[in-house]
Amino acid sequence: MVVFTASGLMPPVFTPLNDDLTVNYGAIPAYAKYLAENGIKSVLVGGTTGENMSLSVAERKKLVDAWVTAGRTNGLHVMVQVGGAPLADVLDLAQYCEKAGADSLLTLPELYFKPQTVPELVFYVEQVAKAAPNLPVLYYHIPSMSKVEINMPAFVTAATERIPNFKGLKFTSNDLSEAAQVLRSLKKGQEMFLGADTLLAPAALLGIKSSIGTTFSLFPRLAQEIVQAVENNQVVKAKELQEKLCLAIEAHTPEGPWVPIMKAGMEIVTGIKVGPPSLPQRPLSNEARERIANKLKKLSLT
Repeated sequence: MVVFTASGLMPPVFTPLNDDLTVNYGAIPAYAKYLAENGIKSVLVGGTTGENMSLSVAERKKLVDAWVTAGRTNGLHVMVQVGGAPLADVLDLAQYCEKAGADSLLTLPELYFKPQTVPELVFYVEQVAKAAPNLPVLYYHIPSMSKVEINMPAFVTAATERIPNFKGLKFTSNDLSEAAQVLRSLKKGQEMFLGADTLLAPAALLGIKSSIGTTFSLFPRLAQEIVQAVENNQVVKAKELQEKLCLAIEAHTPEGPWVPIMKAGMEIVTGIKVGPPSLPQRPLSNEARERIANKLKKLSLT
């Protein structure tokens, strides 16, 4: 029986790149150590933040190796996102992750011949799950990017019935009503990770305690304090802390697309070099980085 134990706050880690856009695998050990020292117990490798969809299969496999090694050293659960590629490559990556020692898998839907119905999406996830039958497999619901807009409570119910190692999903949507329905659809041993950093506090009030958010790399302690405040029934404190995180995000968002701005913010806040985004995305200008830095300084976050 496949068991899934990860929960709580999980950063989707950046893929560090050199200036020549090669992957800087050497930056990963220090990155993993920083996260572990700041209370993080698990990471997602190769999500949207990790830009896996822009990398080659060979690069993605080397990232799995690097993060599995760093995860073992620092006691981190390593989840790997294997979707965002032709199905043959997705299955190859799933098989590789199982052999390499990853702890769990996440998969995007097929992105060109998109699933249109619950059965079609269940069939797709089932193929990935069969490729790594000994690993927990979760689905990555991100309709704003994938354009796969299928009812998630219905999908979770159907996938649970059909796929033995299906263990939940990442729910990247601001629809907390649907998220609450998903939560009620889950069985014991399954988990839903919210993918909305700006909704940590209200989600926690609904009982959604697990999240995957880019800002957890930049502000891991702040995110943990938000969830803890809700658990302690400190609603006013939770609201204030959530507002601070929202303002931190808003310090970045006027300057460009999500990954380039957050890679810049990561370096500003932590000093860990994650480099430019992968092509076709472009890095921020020095002026944009300076504006972000100034806003974060006013929030006492640098």
